[in-house]
Amino acid sequence: MKKILLVSGCSYTHHNYISVTHPDLDCSAWPKWPELLAEKLNMDCVNLAMSGAGNEYIYSTLLDYITTNDTSNIGLVIAAWTQSQRKDFTTNYRWTNLRIDPHGDVYGWMYKSLRNYLSFQILCEHYKLPYVHFQMLHPFKDVLDGLKPGEKDILSGEYDKDFRYEFDGDVKEATERLCRIIMEYDNLLDKNFLGWPTLKQLGGWYMNDGLTDYKISELDRHPNSEGQKLIMEKLYDRLG
Repeated sequence: MKKILLVSGCSYTHHNYISVTHPDLDCSAWPKWPELLAEKLNMDCVNLAMSGAGNEYIYSTLLDYITTNDTSNIGLVIAAWTQSQRKDFTTNYRWTNLRIDPHGDVYGWMYKSLRNYLSFQILCEHYKLPYVHFQMLHPFKDVLDGLKPGEKDILSGEYDKDFRYEFDGDVKEATERLCRIIMEYDNLLDKNFLGWPTLKQLGGWYMNDGLTDYKISELDRHPNSEGQKLIMEKLYDRLG
């Protein structure tokens, strides 16, 4: 019986990703990196990722699966962390999300994400599960740049004006402060966090930074078929 590769993340990881800018494009035509990696590792893939998900969703879905299933069948757990400003919540037992949390600020969102990272590490260590995690998207860049209006809703075709967010502050000063916040966890998060401490200026990396030439289009920055393969290869090389 094959072991399970357990993964959660956002749209860059979602096995059934649908492009809102190219709704006629069949993105299911190419496998996503969790399925590619599972095949490479000779494992069965359980992919919990959801488009638009935030870090609370990513951590919570992995926690729920681990605590309600036989952990002896899990061979590897991977969390692909996303942007810190997203908000996750449940209604009638179903997860949904907002692109920007209407409460708090970028510093609080960064701390919240870091707590999720550390909690994931503690969870896997408690259950003695092999694990790695990494930053898929830049944790705060879009907030400081000013979030653009939301893309068209795939069903209604309308724009959600609530998605606009303008950062009110000095970007350089905010970046330095956020880097200091990240480094507060430098002695808490171990080597299983690939690319830590996630940003070039801190000596780390985040996955999407290397996917510029492997996106679906200029309008849709999600990884194309080759981009998904590149993510898998980068992870596989670091698992050894």
